[in-house]
Amino acid sequence: MASDVDVRSKKRAMLVFVGCCVMQAFGLGTVLNSSSAYFAFVPATIGVDMSVFATWITFYGIAALLGTFLAGILIPKLGAKLVISFDVIVTALCMVAFTFADSSWTWQFVAIGVVMGLTGGMYFLYATPLLMGAWFDKSVLGRYLGIAQLMSGVGGALFPTVFTLLFQATSWQTVYYVNAALLLVILLFSLTVFTTDPYKIGLHPYGAPAGDEPKQSSESASLPGVPLKAALPTLAFVLLFIGCMFCAFPGSYNSYVQANAMLVLGADAATFSATLMIALQVGYIIASFVGGILVDKIGVRNLTIILYVILIACYISFSMANSAMWLMVTAFFFGMNNATVTISVPMLAREHFGMKAYDKILSYCMMGVGLMGSLGAPVIGFIFDTTGSYTGSFIVGAIVAVIGIIIILLSFIPAKKVKEAHWEEN
Repeated sequence: MASDVDVRSKKRAMLVFVGCCVMQAFGLGTVLNSSSAYFAFVPATIGVDMSVFATWITFYGIAALLGTFLAGILIPKLGAKLVISFDVIVTALCMVAFTFADSSWTWQFVAIGVVMGLTGGMYFLYATPLLMGAWFDKSVLGRYLGIAQLMSGVGGALFPTVFTLLFQATSWQTVYYVNAALLLVILLFSLTVFTTDPYKIGLHPYGAPAGDEPKQSSESASLPGVPLKAALPTLAFVLLFIGCMFCAFPGSYNSYVQANAMLVLGADAATFSATLMIALQVGYIIASFVGGILVDKIGVRNLTIILYVILIACYISFSMANSAMWLMVTAFFFGMNNATVTISVPMLAREHFGMKAYDKILSYCMMGVGLMGSLGAPVIGFIFDTTGSYTGSFIVGAIVAVIGIIIILLSFIPAKKVKEAHWEEN
C-alpha cells in the first residue's frame, strides 16, 4: 500500500511534469520553433533585410553557450524557482522589445539575441531534463521525459499557424505581446512546484524502489553517481561531450528543409515546402513519445542507434529526393533526429555518470549541443553557396552522423570503468 510520502511524491512529480510540458510548448515551442512565422512577416513589415533580422538567432545561439553553462551553476545554488522564473520574465521582455524595432535600429536584434540566449539557454533545453531527472526514477524517466520534450514540437506545429493568423488579422506588435503572455504562463509552475531536490522537501522521485525514504541532506552527496571531479577528467566525459556536439548538427538542417524543397521542385512549391515543417515536427513528436517509452525498455544505447540509423537513411534520401511525396516522407522521418538531443543526450549523461553531478554534467553536454547548433547552419550555407546545391551538405551530414554514433558508442567503454572506480551510492 502506498504511503503518504509516496502519494505526495507522485502528485508533486506530476505537477513538475505538467510544468515542464508547458515550459516546452510555451517556451521553446513559441520562441524558436515558431520563428518561421515571424520571419515570414516581420522583416518586410519593418523594412529590414532578412539577414539583419536573422542576427538575433545567430547571437542567441552564441550567448546560449554561456547561458547553459551558467544554468549549471546558478540553478543548483539559487534554486530552480528563482532562476527559471527570472529567465522567463526576461525572455518575455525580449519579445516585447521586438515591438520597438525599425530599420534604423538594427543593432537591437543583436542585443535581443544575446539577452535571450543568456536566459533562454537556461531553460529551453537544460531545465526540463534536469527537473525530470530529479523527480522521476530511472525506471520511468524516459517515457515522461519524452512526452515533456515533445511538447516543444507540439508548440512548433501549432503556434506558427496561430501567429500567422494573428499577423493577418492584427498588428505585428500584437503577436509579440501574445507570445510574451504565453511565456509568462510558465510562471504558474516555476514559482510554485519547480525544485531540483525532492529529498529536501521530504519527498522522493516518482517510481523509486520501495523503501526509498526521503533523505535529510539536499547536497549532491546524497545522490548516487560519479562525483564531478572524478567525471570531468575522463575519456568518457570527453567522448560524451563530443558526441553531444555531433547530435546537434542535424538540427541545423531544419532551417534548410523548405529551401531545399523549393530548389528541387521549383519556386511554385513555396506553399508545399512550408508543410514539410509540419511533417518534420510530427516526426519529432512521435519519436519523442515512442522513444521515451523505448528508452525505459531497451536502454539509451539501443535507442540512440535506432535514431541514428533513421537519420543516416534520411540524409541519403534527401540527397536523391526528386518528388513532393518523397520529400514529405523524408522530412517526417528526419524530424525524429531531434529526439537525439532531447532524449538521448540527458539519458546518456545520466547513464554514464548517475545523478550525483548530473546538473553540471548535463549543462556541459548542452553547451556542446549549443556550440554545434550555432556552427552547423553556416557550414551548410557555405556548402550550398559553393556548390549551388544542398546535396553535398546531405552527404556531409551522413558522414558526420556516422562519426557521431561511433563516438557515442565508444563512450560507453570508458564510462563503465569510471563507474566501477568512482561510483558512490550516497
